[in-house]
Amino acid sequence: MKVGDRKIVRIESVAFGGDGIARVDAFVLFVPFSAPDDLAEIEIVTMKKRFGRARLVSVLEPSPSRTEPHCADYGHCGGCCYQHIAYDAELAIKQKQVADAFVKIAGLTNPPVCSIVPSPEDYGYRGKAVLHVHSAGGRPPIWGFMDVSGGRIADIARCEIVHESINDQIARLRRGQGGRPETGDIILWSGDAGTGPVLRDVKGATFALPRDGFFQNNVYLTGRMVDEVLRLAGSPRFRTVVDACCGVGLFSLFIAPFARRVIGVEISQEAVDFARRNAAERGVHNAEFVAGDIARVLESDLIAKAGDIDLVLIDPPRAGLSAGAIDGLIRLHPPEMIYISCNPASLARDTAKLAGAGYQLSDLVGLDMFPQTQHIELISRFIDPASAAASSGPLDAGLLPSE
Repeated sequence: MKVGDRKIVRIESVAFGGDGIARVDAFVLFVPFSAPDDLAEIEIVTMKKRFGRARLVSVLEPSPSRTEPHCADYGHCGGCCYQHIAYDAELAIKQKQVADAFVKIAGLTNPPVCSIVPSPEDYGYRGKAVLHVHSAGGRPPIWGFMDVSGGRIADIARCEIVHESINDQIARLRRGQGGRPETGDIILWSGDAGTGPVLRDVKGATFALPRDGFFQNNVYLTGRMVDEVLRLAGSPRFRTVVDACCGVGLFSLFIAPFARRVIGVEISQEAVDFARRNAAERGVHNAEFVAGDIARVLESDLIAKAGDIDLVLIDPPRAGLSAGAIDGLIRLHPPEMIYISCNPASLARDTAKLAGAGYQLSDLVGLDMFPQTQHIELISRFIDPASAAASSGPLDAGLLPSE
């Protein structure tokens, strides 16, 4: 078998990242834009020692889960990988991918994976987009997102997964309204006038953030995400909560009514400034925010003198926690941790490290914050079985802030 060969294969499953998996004489081939149970003709494009990649030439017998993509640029733009698969099948695929990651990477025999919570809208849900603009040689600018190769910009007129107000902004920019940079990135937010801080509403509360800042991207599911974090928290009242990677204070401010004290930690000073502003505007006086690297803050006098830390919230970037941050958490050894992650692989890796320090993964909730894409948001709960404080159970639903 070599590059250029064509084969007839049955697609067995879908790997994390969205590529279908087929086998030829037990050799694994990854096939983008295929669906489980497709009978397909493929052409091999690359060969490695243990696997190869192939392109889909034609579907001879389509999978029952196949559906028509909504986007005219699907397969060229690299933003989505599941538009050809029905949404209920996409959710099942993602649930299996999560379970597989925790079996293979974390070494768990029976990970506590519950069903993936679907997004109320599987299109038009994204509240933020970064539009790439490029022009060269006097040609008109290209406006869009990275293509499937990751090396070029796919010129697009609209995106089907962003909120329609972002598509309106894209259309105005392409018409030359609001300025037309020759090269660079433009950050677009849903329902945004384009000046001053960005405002996001979650469960009746308004959060301000910098224009280039981070906030949960699904405008329909963020409130449910907050509810799940609070539901999994393991005590009706907390003494001190540490919210690592707190951003502009989303989880800090919702958990503050249940805590004596909340300490938010964030690497970005600008985000910390906004977290303090958001706390002040909501009248929250028991939350304080500090700028710094998690690993260093965990070793600081602020944490050493806090005492009675009975919950740590963690929401790190996609790469997961640094070795220093993991070591700091293990030394701190709170009775309970809630770890939020958009990458099953890095969360599974960190789960193995925490398990080695005596923690048990008691809950694993998936939320489909990114329909049509490879990404999956996970909320995990870790407890120290030796700690009595970790055994009091989830928060009483009656204590949750109202919608």
